[in-house]
Amino acid sequence: MEQRQEQAQRLVMSAAQLYQLTVLEETQAELEERLYRIIRRAGRSEHNGRKMIPPDLEQVADRIDSFEAELLQQIRLESVRQEIRYMAEQLIMYLDADGLLRTTDERLAVLLDSEEPMIRQARQLLQQCEPTGIAARSEAECRLLHAIELEDDRLMDLLTALSDGQPLKAVLDDETERRQMKQKMERLPKTPVLPVSTTMTIPEADISWSDDQVQIQWSSLPIDTSWTDLAEAKPFLSAYERRRNTLRAILDVIVERQIRWFKGELHLEPLTKKEVAKQTGYHPSTVGRAIVHKTIRTIHGTLELENFFVSKTQSGTSSFLIKARIAQLIQEATSPLSDQQIVNRLDLEGIRVARRTVAKYRAGLYLTRSDMTKRREANE
Repeated sequence: MEQRQEQAQRLVMSAAQLYQLTVLEETQAELEERLYRIIRRAGRSEHNGRKMIPPDLEQVADRIDSFEAELLQQIRLESVRQEIRYMAEQLIMYLDADGLLRTTDERLAVLLDSEEPMIRQARQLLQQCEPTGIAARSEAECRLLHAIELEDDRLMDLLTALSDGQPLKAVLDDETERRQMKQKMERLPKTPVLPVSTTMTIPEADISWSDDQVQIQWSSLPIDTSWTDLAEAKPFLSAYERRRNTLRAILDVIVERQIRWFKGELHLEPLTKKEVAKQTGYHPSTVGRAIVHKTIRTIHGTLELENFFVSKTQSGTSSFLIKARIAQLIQEATSPLSDQQIVNRLDLEGIRVARRTVAKYRAGLYLTRSDMTKRREANE
């Protein structure tokens, strides 16, 4: 029910609301890339007599230059008219951090002093490049481009019908087939699978315990007058402020509920997105979008915010906490521990878990004996 309500809400969202939602979902690293692109598009070199790119963003250029150079090389290998190739090269500057091209053709035509048919041809040329889905106008179109890459005609027809506004039930009568095709569609990437080298993890905040209280140091963008008066920067700043207020409200609830973790204990209390939504006044879907892929640095390391939303297992302990305790036991051990030895130690602490579960968690943490042997040999 909530998912259907959210889909209906998105249909009536204004462009400004969709933009704010996109900024809310982005990580700190993606925000830096978005800001870098805004500033670069606006001025290339100088604004108000000064260099526009803040020094703090220079490292962003290093992260994306090689990726953009690869796109340029692919474009220049295509046999198309020179003006289309040139326009496709210009469109690279308007890609979002996730590789989508959400700016409308109409707007791009104005910005690049061109005609919409030329923009469409240039966008289609850019979409022929790798990775698949680059320059898609939406997540739905990105999935369609992946279906085309797979040469799956049935999947292409379904995605096209859905993008035209037809409900899935109207396209597929059989419930079993409908469920199977829905699963296939959901497995398709919503954004291009960008090279790992173009992304990095920047924690939203560094949280420590000092003088008997929580200390929170937030990451922030380099905001200064060299770019804040740019026309394109104003909606970004508004969305960024809203994102910051949303995350701070959510994190206040997390810190209050999980205070023992931030003090240094390996302990987490049950917490759901609905509880946070109730306390902050945001919709549960907004809470979910705000925390996805976001991280914070704590006394126990850098963790995704998702990890602080835990449910009780039959034994009363969250799966994340079990993984954390397994990692701690292995790191503190003076000799290698078997899976059964870990099971026995957890049992002494009142944590009931099967040996095969320990093996699965251990493999997921890359803490199996073979993993540790390989790391040791690599360091010798």
